[in-house]
Amino acid sequence: MCKDAIVFNNKPKGVTLDAWIPYYICTCGKSEGGVFCDGKHKGSSCLPKKVTVEKTKQYLICMCKSSKNFPFCDATHSIYKDEDVGKLVKYEEDAE
Repeated sequence: MCKDAIVFNNKPKGVTLDAWIPYYICTCGKSEGGVFCDGKHKGSSCLPKKVTVEKTKQYLICMCKSSKNFPFCDATHSIYKDEDVGKLVKYEEDAE
């Protein structure tokens, strides 16, 4: 998890990923659309997450940038309110 990441959204996004195609998922929360890296992480400690799936289907992508199973949603977004969107991600010690 990137210490400079911001919450892009407090809900996941369903995205169809094709099998065996490498994708680079945004970890910083600053990329256009919030899912795929577009280089806006430059100057931060964030790097995109390379992902390849074994099955073509729709996946729930973490948009809060806090999932322990990143880039896939694990419902961590439930700790964020609407007013948290655009702010730094919380860490376990911050969320309590």
